[in-house]
Amino acid sequence: MSFNQSGTGISYAPGWLLAEAECSRHTYEVKANHAQVKTADNGGKYVPMGAIYPSNDANAIGILYEDVDVTTGNMPGSVITKGVVYTDRLPAAPASAAKTALEAKGITFIATSPAVTRPNNA
Repeated sequence: MSFNQSGTGISYAPGWLLAEAECSRHTYEVKANHAQVKTADNGGKYVPMGAIYPSNDANAIGILYEDVDVTTGNMPGSVITKGVVYTDRLPAAPASAAKTALEAKGITFIATSPAVTRPNNA
């Protein structure tokens, strides 16, 4: 279905953008011509985790749970349809109309993710 190794040099666990582990996800066909398609270091094409699905407008249904490889064409992908998401972890800010549509479907947005702190092992 989807993949974690995209050749981008950046690797996040699926769902890294979620503020809470509990969410609802459904499988949808991710189009190879999605507006946020990126090119990986290896030349492959992918739609990044956190992209608004199917488009960043009033037609928004959800948010991609993980990167989806579309190098060979349209592929199935896991789409978050309900849950709590950190906005600053999305690859692009949701448009006002998309945010309104997603909130109506059960997605809650938190503007800033918490700072990661590490213990001082001095």
